[in-house]
Order: sequence, then C-alpha cells, then structure tokens
Amino acid sequence: MFSYLKIAFRNVRKNGLYSFINLTGLTLGLGVAITLFWIVRFEYSFDRYHSKAERIYRIRSTDKFGEKQSHVPYGVIKVLNEQLPGVENAASLYAQNEAGIKIGTAIYSQKNSFFAPPAMLEMLDLVWLEGSPVQSLSEPGKVVIDDETAGKLFNGNAMGKSFRYNNDMDLTVSGIIKKVPVNSEFPLAMVISWETLKKAREEFRNENYWGGGDSMNQGFVLLKKGADPEPANKILTDLVKTHQDESTIASYELQPLADMHFDTTKDPFKYSVPAWTIYTLASIGLFLIFIACINYVNLATVQSIQRGREIAMRKVLGSGKTRLIFQFFGETAILVFTALLMGSLLASKLIGSSSQLLNTQAGESQVWGAGTIVFLIVLGLIVTFLAGFYPAIVVSGFEPKRALQSTKSVPVGRGISLRSGLVTLQFVIAQVLVICTLIGIRQIRYFYEKDLGFDKSGIVTVAMPDRGSHIRERFKQELMQYPEIREVAFGLTTPASKRNHWWSAVSDPNLPDGGETFRIQHVDTNYFAFFRIPLVAGRKLTAVDTTRGMGTSVENTDVMINEKAARDLGYRDPQQVLGRRIEVWGMKTTVVGVVKDYNSEDLKSKLIPHVYMYGSWNFQLASIRIDPNKKTAALTHIGEKWKAIFPNNYYKPSFLEDDINSFYESEQKLTNFLKLFATIGIVIGSLGLFGLVSFVVTQRTKEIGVRKVLGATGASIVNLLSKDFLKLVLVAFAIASPIAWYLMKQFLSEYTFKIDIEPWVFVLAGAVSTGVALVTISVQSIRAAMMNPAESLRGND
Repeated sequence: MFSYLKIAFRNVRKNGLYSFINLTGLTLGLGVAITLFWIVRFEYSFDRYHSKAERIYRIRSTDKFGEKQSHVPYGVIKVLNEQLPGVENAASLYAQNEAGIKIGTAIYSQKNSFFAPPAMLEMLDLVWLEGSPVQSLSEPGKVVIDDETAGKLFNGNAMGKSFRYNNDMDLTVSGIIKKVPVNSEFPLAMVISWETLKKAREEFRNENYWGGGDSMNQGFVLLKKGADPEPANKILTDLVKTHQDESTIASYELQPLADMHFDTTKDPFKYSVPAWTIYTLASIGLFLIFIACINYVNLATVQSIQRGREIAMRKVLGSGKTRLIFQFFGETAILVFTALLMGSLLASKLIGSSSQLLNTQAGESQVWGAGTIVFLIVLGLIVTFLAGFYPAIVVSGFEPKRALQSTKSVPVGRGISLRSGLVTLQFVIAQVLVICTLIGIRQIRYFYEKDLGFDKSGIVTVAMPDRGSHIRERFKQELMQYPEIREVAFGLTTPASKRNHWWSAVSDPNLPDGGETFRIQHVDTNYFAFFRIPLVAGRKLTAVDTTRGMGTSVENTDVMINEKAARDLGYRDPQQVLGRRIEVWGMKTTVVGVVKDYNSEDLKSKLIPHVYMYGSWNFQLASIRIDPNKKTAALTHIGEKWKAIFPNNYYKPSFLEDDINSFYESEQKLTNFLKLFATIGIVIGSLGLFGLVSFVVTQRTKEIGVRKVLGATGASIVNLLSKDFLKLVLVAFAIASPIAWYLMKQFLSEYTFKIDIEPWVFVLAGAVSTGVALVTISVQSIRAAMMNPAESLRGND
C-alpha cells in the first residue's frame, strides 16, 4: 500500500506541468461547486428549523382582478381563530419601515421592527433570554428586542429600559430574544406588542375589518397536528364573498412556511429567491464538476501514453490489471483531494463575497460543520471515480509488447473522438455563459439608461415625520434659501419606488367587469413640474382639490389620471376623458387632467393606471432637487434644517437614482455571477483544450518530425495542428448560440421593457472564445513546430 502511494506521489511530481494544470482546473471547479452547495443548502434551509414548521402557513390572497395581495385584514385572523376547528392559532405580523429610536439625546436607526401579538411569537422557535411571548407582549407600550439590538441601544443591559420609537410612541423593553438565525424570513430585531398598534392606530382596533390594509401586514396560521389546509382555504374563500362590499379579495389560500422564501409574488419581510435560481445553481455546480473531470481525463490520458513503457514493464514484472487501476485511482485521489482542500479555501473566500455575486445572505451563515465535511468526502470520492475511471481503464489495457516498442504510439482506440466531444461540450457551456453574460450586461445597462418618463437626476428624498402643512412649508422655504437647492416637492412617494404603494378598486362601467385596480398617488401642486412629467390634457391639481372629504357626503374631489388609466377607461384621446366621473375608494371623483405615462414600477412590470389626488394629509416624502455639482454642500444644508425642524427624528437621505437602481439589484448580482462563472468556464475549457492538443501532439510527434525533414515550415505545422481544434470551437459555437438565445429569450420574457437580442452579441462571444482557444492551441502547436526533427524521429522520451 505504502509503495503505491509513494509511486503515486512521485508520478504527480514528475509530471509537474500536467499536475499543475489538473490541480488548477479541479480547484476552480470544486471551489465554485462547494460555494454553490453552501448557497443552495442555505437558501433551502429557510425557516425549516422551527419545530412546528410543517404546520405553519402564510395566508395568501388574490383579488378579483387576478392580482396577488400581501395584506391580510384582521377579520380574516379572527375567523381563523374562532370558526375553523383545524386551526390551533392564527396571528398577524406587521413589518415597519426603518425607524428612528431616541434614547436621551441620541437617535439610532432601527431596521426590522414589527408589531405582533404573543401568538405569533409562540409559533416560532425563538430563544428567550428574558421574558416570554405572553408576559412580554400582552400590554400596550411593551417591546421585545434581540440581544444584538440590546447591545447596540443599551450596551446589553436593556430589560425595563425605555425609548422613543419614531417620535410617535414610548416603549419599554419587556423581553429579550437571541438574534434570529440568518436563514429566516422573520428578522425579528424588534417586536412591539399588537396592543400598542391598536392603541396608536384606529383601523387596527376593528377585529371584524375585511377591507384595505398594508402589504406588510401579513397573516400566519398554525394548524393542529394532522389538519388539512384545504378546509381553511374553502371556508375563507366562501366567507370573503359575504364581504365584497368591504374587500376586493376573491380568494384566500394557506401557503406552507417552507415555500414562503421562494414566493416572489408577495412582499417579503427579508428577501425571496425564485425556485428556478436554486435549480440553476445546483445545475451549474454539477456542470463545473463535470467539466473539471473532463480536463483530468484528457490530461491523464496524455500522461498515460507518455508512461507507456513504465506500465508495460510493470505488466511484464507481474502487475495485474487490478493493481494498475488501483495505482491510477490513487494518483487521481491525491490530486482530487488536494484540489478539494484548495477548493475549500477558495470557497471560503468566495462565500464571503457571495452577497455581491447573488441575492443571498449565505455568507453570514455558518458554512462549516459535519454536513460540509460529509459532502466534501462524498464529493471527493465521486470526482475521483469520474475523473480516474477512464484513464485507469485505458492504462491498464495497454499491451506490453506495443508499449515497449514506442512511447508515442500506444493505441487508444476511439479515445480521440471521445476527448474531442468532451472538449467541445466544455466550450458549448463556456460560450453559452459568455453569450448570456453579454446579453445580461446589456439588459442591466438598459435598465439604468432607459428614459422612465420623468427626471430622476439630482434628487434627494427624505421621509416626512410630520405632515402638517405649516411645518412642511417652513422646511421647504428654509431649504430654498440656499442656491444649492433648486426645487422641493411633496407627495406620498416618488414616481417610482419600491414601497408605500397605495391601491384602490376603481369602479366605472367602461372598465372590464365594471372595475379595475388603480395605483393611488397623493401629490403636491408642483409634483408633475418637479419631476418633468408632461401634462397632456386638462389642468393640474390645486390646493382646493382636497381629499379630506373622502368617504363623507363631500364627494366632489377633482383628480388627475395618467394616459394608461384613460385608455383603460376607453378613451384614446385624453381630452375626451376630462370631466369623467369615476368612483375611487367609494368616492365620486371628477377627472380634470391627464399626464403622460411613466414607469412607476421596475421594468418587469407593465404600465399601471394611476389616479392622482391632492392629499396634503398624506405627503409622506419630500423630494429635493439639488445642484449635482454641489452635492456635499446641499446635503449639509438639508441635514442642518432637518435636525433643526425635526430634532427627535432620525435623518436618512437617499438619492432617487440609487433607489431606482436598487430595483435591479438581483439582476445586477446575477450578471456579476455569470461574469465569474463565464470566466471560470473559459479557463477550464482552455485547460481541457490544452490537454487535447497535448494528446494530439504526443500522438503525432513522429509525423511532425517527418514533415519538418521534408521541408514543412513552422507556420504550416502550427496551421496543421490548429485547424482541427478551431473546428471544435466553431462547432461548439454553433451548438451554444441557439441554446443561449433560447435561455435569454426566456429570461427577457419576464420584462415588459427589454432589449432586442442582436447578432453582434453572438459574434463577439464567438470571437472571444475563438481567441482564447487560439492562444491555447498556439502554445502547444508552436512548441511542437519548433521541436528538433531528430528528437521527434528518435521515438524516445
């Protein structure tokens, strides 16, 4: 046994170049594969650690217009708790935007704060360091925080301490939990009692309420053991029909907690990953392992031919086929497990940067453990078998007589055809990745450069903590005294934003089935001028077009709409819709103006019909246009005025362009990942091509010597050896192009606004792959062409 290992190590050292190339290819392939294993395992593990996970469900809804809804009215929770025998418990969980926490004179930013009743926290496996769900969350003004937040706010000594939340309510710490694991959709850094929310906001006091709601107010159900969710789905859907006057929801269903992380149709509390991403990552990992094994097969076969005499002598001296196979598997195992060790080190580096490459937080998880060790051992054994099987069979099958005659002409049957096919497959994968990467980069650039229909440049936004008109006007006037500040406008939100979307079922006989969901925007009088959104018909809103009478007998509100809304109402000419009476939130309104369409969602979405109202009571955001050449001074002035007028609120400005670019964060990261994978694919493919060229040069050494003796030039030898391999690359390109076209066609189909797939992308990808292949081929071809004919014809090493 020891002698075999000694021989294996000696042969690895002796064939240093080939061993290095094999080690590089295997390390790259295995390193990325291990990283992908960690990511897939992490994403698949979300919330599966809860002991009741198989019985916990999220409530999903679909409105009568076919749109998915995130919010769950409290009336649904009450019915689940009181009327469904299979339900053990049901509760709401209401997430908040980033909040300001004031302790003394210090103000801190707080993310991941929620309102919840005790029942919600009883469903989940939380580690309580102090307090309990019932004890800590049954009264108004109580709050539970995790140990990390306790350390940030109170240096760890938090129980019984009080603070001001969003300058809106005073809270006292009544419980402390251990920080929730990163693989959870419930990042509960701060949980405020539901009784506090009911006391602060009137709409949450009505437990029989079935309409409206916030998308971040979601519902969860814990079923009894053995209970089926289908009866709950049916009963809720039947009940909602009796509340059609309050709600536009058509049906409810219970979604298993394990599926929640992969549902991208609803607002997540953390982030969602589409299931296809998991399958794609797993497939990529398998492909990388496969193409790394191809390289090993190619290069190991070349080495085996050069070692023909050694193998023949072993056979003559009595070594059996089994012993030779064992020896070659041993050599393979040494390289594979060395590559596995180095790949693990590479993976440890890559996983730390995984959040920049993909929309994942796997880098924050504990990746090393017994599961990883078992995976690495199994992976090493599988790769050793896949990579070593073919070379071992080839070598052990050498005929001693022919091997001793020449080290350069050992017969290998159809091996060249197999190796050619494998290298072609490598380049197919690499070129598919290059084409997809180029198209992905172009689509991302299109996202950033497309005219959205409004001016987004040089705009700073800040949330308005106080919506009173006097304070708002004072803030505006004090900002406008600085030359670095050009304009200020107020509204519910900006024209395009991720959050704070308000919707209403608009009733009109011209709409399909008499109604449709429109987006509601509350805007200031200068909102459209500020964002350079053109008026195409009628007039803009004035301060007397108020919505304060909404839902009362005062139902004469004037509103504006966009062109899409006008078309949906049946008017191609915007002028014709002026004066049209439409019902919004049960209130009769009159259309007095139409503005040009703009993209208010990401470019995956189609244009959305809008209704614009002057609602001064709901101007939640200030938009400030600054001189882009004086950004620092402008931000300083805004911060000074903010702190002077709103001293008790956390100040956090953001640039509108950055907010809009964040729409495509997942796509940008996916493109970064494709860049990395395409590069690795090309490198590994080139290593495989190097192995195949080496094999052919070895086989044709005497032929090259004869040609040179007969007068062949070095250039003709290079051409002779290169043309067949370039054919393989071109064949790979011909196969890869339609595959890449189909994949990107499917990818782009998710977007309403997208680029065209143009021929030059394929030409460029083919040129890149061909160029890399040509360099790889030339290295070995030139070396062969420069070889001394006497050495070539001598027929020994």
